[in-house]
Amino acid sequence: MPEFTTVEKNGHFRHIIHLKPGERVSLCRCYASKTFPFCDGAHKTLPHNIGPVVVEVPVESEEPKQP
Repeated sequence: MPEFTTVEKNGHFRHIIHLKPGERVSLCRCYASKTFPFCDGAHKTLPHNIGPVVVEVPVESEEPKQP
């Protein structure tokens, strides 16, 4: 399970999510989720086509591609 904290900086809240290799999380972009900042599927009931952003950390880091 990702580690999640909220901090205030310059009067704005920041949600910080720490993921370990192999972890995946869906983040809300519609602001209707009851589990914000995580997606709970609430966007499916809204009249627009916004879905979550999915962030995944690879198990192994990929080698940078050479030009």
